[in-house]
Amino acid sequence: MRPAILFSFLFLSSLSIHAQHSFNPLGEWRGIFPLYNGEEIPFNFSVRVDSAGDYKVYFINGPEEYFGGQLIQVKDSLQIWINQFDRLMTIGINNNKILKGSWRRQTNGEDAFPIEVEQNNTQRFIEENQTATENIAGKYEVVFTSDSGKQVKAIGLFNQNGNKGGVTFLRPSGDTRYSFGSIQGKEFKFSLFIGYSPLLFKGTIESDGSLKGVQQGLKSVQFIRAYKNEAALVANPSALTQLTNKLTPFSFSLPNLAGKKVSLDDSAYFNKPVILTIGGTWCPNCADEAKFLSGWYKANKARGIEIITAQFEVKDELGYAQKTMARFKEKFGIEYQQVFGGLSNGESVLKTFPQLKNFTGFPTTLFIRSDRTIQNIHAGFAGPATGQYYQAFIDSFNKHADELLIKDHAAQIEDWKRARIRALKAEDGWLNLEGLLWLKEGVNKFGSNPKNDLLFPAGTIVSNGGELIRKGDSVWLKPATGISYIVDEKNTQSKILLFSDSKPSAVVNHKNLRFTIIKRSEKIGVRLRNLQSNQLKNFAGIKYFETDSNWRFKANFIKPAFKQNIVIKNALGQENPTELVGKIRFEYKGQFYTLDAISEGDYLLIVMGDATSGQSTYAAGRFLYILKSDAESPDFMIDFNKAYNPPCVFTPFATCPIPPPQNILPFAVTAGEKMYSNH
Repeated sequence: MRPAILFSFLFLSSLSIHAQHSFNPLGEWRGIFPLYNGEEIPFNFSVRVDSAGDYKVYFINGPEEYFGGQLIQVKDSLQIWINQFDRLMTIGINNNKILKGSWRRQTNGEDAFPIEVEQNNTQRFIEENQTATENIAGKYEVVFTSDSGKQVKAIGLFNQNGNKGGVTFLRPSGDTRYSFGSIQGKEFKFSLFIGYSPLLFKGTIESDGSLKGVQQGLKSVQFIRAYKNEAALVANPSALTQLTNKLTPFSFSLPNLAGKKVSLDDSAYFNKPVILTIGGTWCPNCADEAKFLSGWYKANKARGIEIITAQFEVKDELGYAQKTMARFKEKFGIEYQQVFGGLSNGESVLKTFPQLKNFTGFPTTLFIRSDRTIQNIHAGFAGPATGQYYQAFIDSFNKHADELLIKDHAAQIEDWKRARIRALKAEDGWLNLEGLLWLKEGVNKFGSNPKNDLLFPAGTIVSNGGELIRKGDSVWLKPATGISYIVDEKNTQSKILLFSDSKPSAVVNHKNLRFTIIKRSEKIGVRLRNLQSNQLKNFAGIKYFETDSNWRFKANFIKPAFKQNIVIKNALGQENPTELVGKIRFEYKGQFYTLDAISEGDYLLIVMGDATSGQSTYAAGRFLYILKSDAESPDFMIDFNKAYNPPCVFTPFATCPIPPPQNILPFAVTAGEKMYSNH
C-alpha cells in the first residue's frame, strides 16, 4: 500500500489539476465529520494557489489560518496531504453539491473516518441565526469529566462577538488552541480542526450563568462543567513533573534524524546548558512550541545554549520517526537536534527518561544546567490562543534560560570541569579504550586467543570471536558460530557490513566490549572499548591550577586572507598538513601573541605549549577548544583556565599532535589542567 501511495503522490503532484479535469478547487470550503450519535464536527478550509502554481490548503478556526498541506488531484478525487500529522484527506469529485471522502493516516490507511465537504460555503454550523441571550465571554473555572469518572481541572477562555465566538481550554498539559462557532439563544457550539484531532464543544448556558456541556472527538466524549471566575488559576506547570533524584546528572542517548546517537556528553553540548523538550510531531501544542523554539533558538544560540527535542511518535519505529521528524524540521525551520524517544505515551517517556516521575503530557520542557542537573521542568504549553498565558510562558521561558546562562567566572569553570570529567568517563570517552588494532587486507581473525590475528582483551570476548574481513576500504564482521553481536542496536549472528567509504562505522557491542572501525590515511583499524575497564574504575580525577580570571584575555579571531595549511606533527613523527582556519591574537603583559587554530566541527582547536610543558603540565602540550561562534563575537575572550590534557595522556591507544613551533608560548600558563598523575 505504501509504495503505491508514495508513487501516486510523487508522480501526480507534478501534474496540474486543470490538465485532467475542469474542476477548480480554489475557494472556501465547509466540511463535517459525521459522528456516531448524529452530531457532526464542522470545519472550514481555504484552497489557494501559490506562486509555483501548487494548490495549498489552510484550515480556518476563527482568527487563525493554519497551513494544512498540498492539494493534488488523482483521477476523480482530490487529495490533501497533511504531512505534519501524517494524514491524508481524500475527496471524491462528482456533480453533487455535497462531496464525500475520508480522512486517514497516510502510511497505512489506519484510523479512517468519513467526511463530507461543500465548496463555496463559509458557514461553520448550520444556524437558526438566533440572537445570543447571554454574553459568555470571559474566564471560567472548568472541570472535564471522562466517562470513566476521571476529572481534570482547567480554565476556559471564552470569546464572543454577537452570536459568534469560540473557546480555548487550558489544561495542565496544554491548550486546545483556537476554536470557532456560534451562540444561539442559550446554546453554544464551537469546533476546531487543523488537520488533526477534530473536536466539538457543545453546551448550554444555565440560569446561574454557568456552562454545562460536552467535548466530543471522533473516539471520545468528556463532560464539561464551567463556572465564570476571573480569578481562576491553572496548576503550576513547574510543580507537576518531578525528578526521582535532583542531584543525579540527567542523561540519555537517542537516535537523531540520521540515526546517529545524540547524548548530552557530545562535544556539541560540552559545558553548555541545554533545553530539552519532550514532544511529538503529531501534537498540536508541540507544533506551537516548535514554532516558538525555532525562532528563539536562532536568536539565542550564539549565547551558548542548545535545544534538543525528543519526539515520541505514534509508531515505535525509527524509520517512521525519521520521516515525521524530517517533515517537522522543514515546516518549522528547526536548526537544533530532534531525537526519537519512543512511542507516544507516558509509560514510554518514563522508560526513556527514568529520572522523571509524574509525567503529565506533551510537551514538557526541561531546563538542564551545564553540570546536567535540572534547574526547572515546565509541563505543558500555553500557546498563542491563550493570550496572556502565552506571554507568561514566554516570560518564564526567558527567565529560566537567562538563569542557566548567568554565572560568574569561577562557577563557569567549575561547570566546565564537571563537563570535562563526564566526557572522559562517557561511553565514547577516552578512559575505556582498550586497544587500537590495524587490519590487514583480507581475513582478520579475532578473539582472546593469542593465535588470532587480532588479540582482544582477555575477559571481554571468547577465544574465537569471528572474523573482520577487509576488502579495500570496506570492512565486514563475520561472527563465529554461536556468537551474537549487537550491531547498531540490532542483534546479529550473520555476516554484516560495518564500514565503507559511504557508510560510517557501525557500533558493535558484545557484553562489556564495544568496537568501531576507524580510518587513518590508508590504514583501517578497529578501536576497542571495555565499558568496565580498570582505567575507568581507577580514574581518580584531574588536578588543576587555581581558577584565575587573570588568565582570561580579550582576543581577536583573524581569518586568513587566502587558504593555507599548517603542518602539525604527532607523537610518532608523522606530519599532517591541516587547513589553518584562523589565528587567535591576544595581549599578555604588554605584548601581543598569536595562536594558530584548526577546525573540529563547531569548534576551533588550538594545540599549544608553554613554559609549564614537561614541568607541571604534560610535556607534549595541551588543547584549547573554542566555539567558532564565540570566536567571531566582538566580546570574544580566550580563557586558559580551560586548557586541558590531550587524550594520549589518558590512554596509550590515542596518538596526540605536537604543538607547532608558532603555538609554543614563551611564558608559563599557570591555568587549566595539570599533569595527569597516572600518566
